[in-house]
Amino acid sequence: MSALTLKQRLILEFLVSRWEAGASFPSHRDICARFGYASPKAAADHLAALKEKGYLAEVPGSGRANQLTPKALGIPILGAIPAGFPKVEEEREEEALPLNTRAYGITRRSNAFLLRVHGDSMEGRQIHDGDLVLLEKTEDVKDKDVVAALIDNESTLKTFVREASRCWLRSENPKYPEIFPAHDLQIQGVARGVIRFFPL
Repeated sequence: MSALTLKQRLILEFLVSRWEAGASFPSHRDICARFGYASPKAAADHLAALKEKGYLAEVPGSGRANQLTPKALGIPILGAIPAGFPKVEEEREEEALPLNTRAYGITRRSNAFLLRVHGDSMEGRQIHDGDLVLLEKTEDVKDKDVVAALIDNESTLKTFVREASRCWLRSENPKYPEIFPAHDLQIQGVARGVIRFFPL
């Protein structure tokens, strides 16, 4: 399936932002007004391309009305992260989960990603083995934020602690020690929410 053109990507972002705001799907005229197109055919052509590439689908039983697909709304699940002792984890995209990121305080969807939790070191913050953690790539990291971190080249999910000029990671389970970087501590994302699926 071919990649989106710049115009298609901008229109898709417009459609997603309206969905997140709870607005109805825009008409061809709405799209023309937003992007300065002279003819509704230009909007129709871009919507047809988005449908062909799997980002739009017809609303069942509606005739021609469109809706966004899970592909358009999906936040990527980038594999697992240890909530225990840090270890090397290979990042790999498993799937995507449709989410309204604005409901979690994330205004830029491109900064959002999900990781699956393995381990019990964050149970004190109600994050359990098997949960999905929604994270935001951001430089605004505060003391006591739950973070996905790379510490001395190993990844882990922990509470970030900043005291004076020193930073380290804290577990939320007394079975695990605090972790102080020997060389390097990089924050990959700040947790904004936890998603838990109960067994059926």
